[in-house]
Amino acid sequence: MVRRKFKNIKNVHALVSKAPLAACLSLLMLSGCQSTSSSKSEPVIPAWITQTPSAPNIVYGVGQAQNYGDLQQAKNTAIESARVALAKQLNVVITADTRIVQQASNGTSKFKLNELIRSQVPDLKLQGLRISEEFQQGNTIYALAEFNKTNAIMQTELEISGVDNQISGVSLTQPTKTQRLKSALRVKKLLAERIQKNEFLSMLQSQQVLLSESVFYKVKQAEEVIAGLSFNLEVTSEKESNLRDHLAKALTDQGLKVSTFKPDFTIKIRTDWQNINQDSTHYSVAQTFVSIVESGEERAHFNSKVKAASSYQSMAKNKAMDKIADNLAEQIAEFISSSYM
Repeated sequence: MVRRKFKNIKNVHALVSKAPLAACLSLLMLSGCQSTSSSKSEPVIPAWITQTPSAPNIVYGVGQAQNYGDLQQAKNTAIESARVALAKQLNVVITADTRIVQQASNGTSKFKLNELIRSQVPDLKLQGLRISEEFQQGNTIYALAEFNKTNAIMQTELEISGVDNQISGVSLTQPTKTQRLKSALRVKKLLAERIQKNEFLSMLQSQQVLLSESVFYKVKQAEEVIAGLSFNLEVTSEKESNLRDHLAKALTDQGLKVSTFKPDFTIKIRTDWQNINQDSTHYSVAQTFVSIVESGEERAHFNSKVKAASSYQSMAKNKAMDKIADNLAEQIAEFISSSYM
């Protein structure tokens, strides 16, 4: 009898000791369920998605894209969209790799060589542009681009200083004209880079860096070397004297010298003309063959075809000759650029 009571007491103690344990397990399970539920709640939407941020000397751009199955592609598209949005605030046109597209003609002369050199200068990039945040809401990807104008201005000013040092280090006193021409073209290309960087500073609403006296003098020397080039024009027939006059005017308008006395280059020109009269309109078609000779050696050869129309035959031919002259100036620029740069 006593043994049975003792056994019952042990069972009661066991039940009592298990009750708190069960309660603890229930609490832990409930806590775990609550934690899981809160972890699945929607993330807080950042404020920059609905309103582009603003800060002194910082420019922002917000972009977005839809995810159609390729998440990485969607992210890349959103990032590029943010860059474009940022660039619009800077009044900059950029392509997919954030290149700045700038079109301007600079230089002291009107020689087409200036335009050609400018086209060879690599495009600037928005240095310091970074993607500071990304966010996904459903199938939409958002990106926030950030650009520090102050840092960009400081970096660009340092780069201009480096260009000035390069210009100052170029010698334009070599013994041969060919050597001086190569050096002058190097100065011109560095100057084109400098102009581009100064335009970037203006775009950032910062003052441009002025040329120092020494750099200005070196640029002036380079201009004089190029302007000192002389060209002799030879046509195959005296009947083409009018064409020669047109070509001479085109070159002198470009700031180049036309001379028969010890010219640096001789330009030999042959033109085949075809005149067509149709419905009271005169058409003048010219096929021109040009060779450039330096020190008795042919250095380049090219040809072009032009067509002009007018109600008068003489006017049609004059228009054709103007086109030939314009083509020639461009071809000379390309020849000098490809041969001496």
